Amino acid sequence: MMRVRPRRVAVVLALIVAGAAWLRVGPLPPGLLEDRAAPSTLVVDRHGEVLFEARSALGVRGGRIDRTTLPAPLAMATMAAEDARFRSHVGVDPIAIVRAAWRNLRARRIVEGGSTITQQVAKLLLIRASPSRTRGWLAKVHEAVVALRLEHRFTKDEILAMYLDLAPYGNQIAGAERASDVYFGRAPATLTIAEAAFLAALPQQPTRFNPWRDASAAIARQRRILADLETRGWIDGATRAAAVRERLVLAARPAGAVAPHFVQRVLQDTAAAHPSTIETTIDATLERTVSGIISAHHRDLDDHYAHNVAVAVLDNHTGEWLAWEGSGNYFDRDHGGAIDGVLAPRQPGSALKPFTYAAAFERGYTPASVLADVPSHFPTAELGILYSPRNYDGLYRGPLPARVALAGSENVPAVALAADIGVPAILRLLRRAGFTSLTDNSAQYGLGLTLGNAEVPLGELVAAYAMLARGGESVAPRSVRALDGAPQAVTAGERLISPQTAFWITDILADNDARAYIFGRGGSLEFPFAVAAKTGTSQAYHDNWAVGYTADVTVGVWVGNFDRTPLRDSTGVTGAGPIFHDVMIAAIERVRGSLPIGDDSPIVPMPAGMRRVTLCGASGLAAGDACPTRIDEWLPATSTVGRCTWHHASDEGVITVWPSEYRAWAASAGLLRAETPAVSRVDGSGARPIASPQAAPVALTIANPLQGATYLIDPTLRREFQTLPLRVRGATSDVEWFVDGASVGRSTADHAIDWPLLTGTHRVTVRDDAGRSTVVNITVR
Repeated sequence: MMRVRPRRVAVVLALIVAGAAWLRVGPLPPGLLEDRAAPSTLVVDRHGEVLFEARSALGVRGGRIDRTTLPAPLAMATMAAEDARFRSHVGVDPIAIVRAAWRNLRARRIVEGGSTITQQVAKLLLIRASPSRTRGWLAKVHEAVVALRLEHRFTKDEILAMYLDLAPYGNQIAGAERASDVYFGRAPATLTIAEAAFLAALPQQPTRFNPWRDASAAIARQRRILADLETRGWIDGATRAAAVRERLVLAARPAGAVAPHFVQRVLQDTAAAHPSTIETTIDATLERTVSGIISAHHRDLDDHYAHNVAVAVLDNHTGEWLAWEGSGNYFDRDHGGAIDGVLAPRQPGSALKPFTYAAAFERGYTPASVLADVPSHFPTAELGILYSPRNYDGLYRGPLPARVALAGSENVPAVALAADIGVPAILRLLRRAGFTSLTDNSAQYGLGLTLGNAEVPLGELVAAYAMLARGGESVAPRSVRALDGAPQAVTAGERLISPQTAFWITDILADNDARAYIFGRGGSLEFPFAVAAKTGTSQAYHDNWAVGYTADVTVGVWVGNFDRTPLRDSTGVTGAGPIFHDVMIAAIERVRGSLPIGDDSPIVPMPAGMRRVTLCGASGLAAGDACPTRIDEWLPATSTVGRCTWHHASDEGVITVWPSEYRAWAASAGLLRAETPAVSRVDGSGARPIASPQAAPVALTIANPLQGATYLIDPTLRREFQTLPLRVRGATSDVEWFVDGASVGRSTADHAIDWPLLTGTHRVTVRDDAGRSTVVNITVR
């Protein structure tokens, strides 16, 4: 008989103990427990409605459950479904393994697994650490070892919490916390035993038990779990019977993402914080309404060959974005639907004009200041190159009060105003108002800045208009209200313009009568309550805009094509205007709860120290008895206005003495007669005009164009408006005009003819009936 040496036995026992200890307390794989729950990021609207759920790095939607307060029904149901002996084993359950092996052998297929909850946690953690991990018996052994070590380091409740955080519940949902919210709309702590058993049934076969596809399979397994709970004495028969009778009400499957452009931006802005929940400022209900409005205008947009629409709605009081539509259809790949038009810089056209007027009002101009809407030439930064703006309709209207010029969006007065106050002053105001894309110097933009030749994003344009709505105080728009429940700081605004200027600009943009001579009445810019609105059309009709505000909200709409294909027969009034009108109605109704029909109260309160003054409609001076048209305007009480010197009563009726800058226009408009070059009759009586002293004969000269001038074809206007007025000075008879030797027409001494601009160098000649002639050379490019 062989003797067993005690030393050898001791060594063997020591090795066994050491091996067991190594299995139990050995190290876990590096990084196994990092970001245990791998939560996704839930983006919700201002009322808690889910806008989108950004999946975790594992491609799942999940959240964490509080391990210190495990919901008892969910914990019981999960153990009954997955590992009834969870509280008693050490991480691996030999009894469960033997039982599963016997049942699988009898069935001749795998019908049951022997893995414990701890082993499943180990498996899920290992897969998360290495998604390409291979399966097989070696993998099972590795999972068992990790399970033993998890049991050594964590309590049973902590391990169960890990499982509830990691387990798959179908539809890319990881964790009971998120599954409870998605399927039942409530937190796990509020689940009934019937609902808890239903959730516990899902991880075994998430695809087969998908409740949104067919809940019957999951319900069948729920009944088996409830029966097992009763068999084990964890619930009584009455509780089980009540749970079986309970009608489960599943939440509807989430619809497609709401405000996808906005959500994408918010996720980018908050990525560094790794939040699990982002409470945004957006109003999902209003956002869906905006999408519906765009769809309703789809046919009209097609008629204008417009494929993209961007809409932004801002709360003026809080600076919070309420709606944000980037393209009209995020999934329209053919037309760049994923591009965010709220952020994309485009030319705003006349939508920038109010800021030129605001800068002028800050420097002493008023809505009553008269601006010259006459053919004009302005020097540019390039020596010898002149800028000759034209109005959209090609007409000139002579003297216009600033109110009428801005309300009617006339180009020439706006450029004249910009030339007077200087482009740098306008650019400074625009930059302070938040236009970050205006990075060039003022000389590079030139006078065209007031007509919107620079590119700005819709979002910044809306914020700048909101500054006007706030009485001149800037606003810092924000998209996020809270991260993981922590409120986000609000940036205070600063005063950019005076309340008086903000009131004037707003009063003009809300003046339907003042814009009627251009836009008519009853169009998209009119509402049953006070709205300050402006439209814009960019160069070559690539973009059109409509933006406006009430005291509560500012709405901006851009219509165009991201590939810069020109629109057809579309302006801010016809393209963006109708959408703007409907969105403004929807936004006000959403914010206020009802439409303030008939509410004409000022959007911006009138500052103290203002008075209503009756002025001459032509001169902008205090109206006299002879003034044929009168306007009422708000002016500072301390301002003094001189008496009108343009209109005079005479024995033969009312006459107008035109200032020199208006005489050529008055002549071209048929308001002057040869024998009275500075005076016109305005009463229409047909009486003989009053004679004026005859000026001494002067040499025949070309008043326009100027010698050596360079003229630029304006891309903001239609080709038929690209003309140069040919005007003579010193003629005593009709004259004939020649360009490059070819006759282009005849005109009277006081009238001009329009010559269509052609690129190149040209020789312009004028000849009167007496044979006198003169020549200038110009360049057009």
